Order: sequence, then structure tokens, then C-alpha cells
Amino acid sequence: MNISGNTILITGAGTGMGLIAAKVLAARGNRVIMVARDAERLRREAEALPGTLAYACDIADAGQVDGLLDWVRGNAPELNVLFLNAGVTHTYRLFDGTDAARNARLEMLVNFVSAVDLTHRFLPLLESRPNPALIVTTSGVVYAPDTTNPTYSATKAALHSYVQSMRYRLKQVDSPVRLFELVSPLVDTPFASGVKSDAKAKPETVIAELLRALEEDTFDIRPGSSQALYEAWRADPEKAAAMVNEVTGA
Repeated sequence: MNISGNTILITGAGTGMGLIAAKVLAARGNRVIMVARDAERLRREAEALPGTLAYACDIADAGQVDGLLDWVRGNAPELNVLFLNAGVTHTYRLFDGTDAARNARLEMLVNFVSAVDLTHRFLPLLESRPNPALIVTTSGVVYAPDTTNPTYSATKAALHSYVQSMRYRLKQVDSPVRLFELVSPLVDTPFASGVKSDAKAKPETVIAELLRALEEDTFDIRPGSSQALYEAWRADPEKAAAMVNEVTGA
């Protein structure tokens, strides 16, 4: 994949890895569309990046996604890359009195259902453009759950499965869209602030690895500890589970 000269929409672009990705990709000569819920933060960050657009949207709200799609058609119809990076989590332990069902509903809606919605809405637009690509951020917890973020782990496992289904179907219908999965390690961002660990990767490191993998057309991208976890999971799932939960202090 050529990582310059694209028009790239990034969800969850207001903070963390999404913001770092927006900065790096804009510096590489891409037109970046930053999407997140916080309109003021998004505006400030986008103004610092030449040629970057911002659109405030709650991707869990179907009506707001309607507005986003219409806006893209009118303002960036050349869009050829969709980077689904937004997510939400709750750090807690099962059976500790926390309303796990409430957490799961929100996490599933943001982390999984919105990804299904966005891919179905944007795929026809992407397929009409040169060099189309879809990038989806999952997590190392697709191999073994973090029991301090239990329902989040389940949503990412669902998303990982959906990526596999999409990849199979895109190949089956001979779609030009290339589908990349970024299996993120634990990253030092506001998103993971509730997880106390000394093993957090720098977001800049993860995004640098993402760009290298995109250039090499490596479709399963496992930066840092995600690769080690994948190898452990293949060898011994119980060992993989212990690795995850040792890092998060479960």
C-alpha cells in the first residue's frame, strides 16, 4: 500500500493512537479526515495539521453516521482509506458489583456494531476509488482476555471474527479493498488509563509499525507484545491468558 497521496478517514482521532496516526499520515502527504465525538478538541487538533479536516460524530449514533457519510460525499468524495480506530472500555472485575451488562452494551455498540455499520456504509464509496483500503484496530485480547477489562475483551474478539468474515467475503467477490487488522498491544494512551501496567507501548511506536506493515502489505499487524502474545496463544492458550493478566495485574 502506498502510504502517501490518500484521503484517509480516522475514527477515534481526537486522542491516543488515532491522533498520532492523523499527525503522521498528514505529514506523509495524505489528506486526513479526523472523526471523534469532542468537537472542540477535534477542531484544535485538526487546525494544527495542514490540509486536515475534522468532523464531530458519535459513531454509535446511526443518525450521526448518516450525516458523516453525506458530509464525506460532499467534501471528500475521493476518500479511499477508512481507519476504524475508535473504542471504549471499562476497567473492572466480573462479579464485583459492577453493572457488567450496562458496560457490555456500550462497548459492543461502539467497538463492534459501529464497525459493522461503518464498513457497510463506506465500502461502496471505497470500492469506487483507486487503491482502497480498510484498517481495523483490534487488540491482543482477541487471543486471550484481559479479565480487568472483560466485556471489552469480548467485543474485540467479536470484531476480530468479523474482520475474518469480511476478508473472506471481499476475496470471494473480488473486491479491490485491502483489509488490514491492527492487533494493538496495551498502549500508553488516555484510553488505557484505567489499566495500571509498566508494559504499555508508546502510541508512536505502534503507529510507526502500522505504517511499515501497510507499506509491505502485511495484513495482520501485531506490534510489540501482540506478536509475542499471538505466538504464546498458538503454543499454549493458558500461557497466553497468564501473559495478558500478569501485565494488567489481574
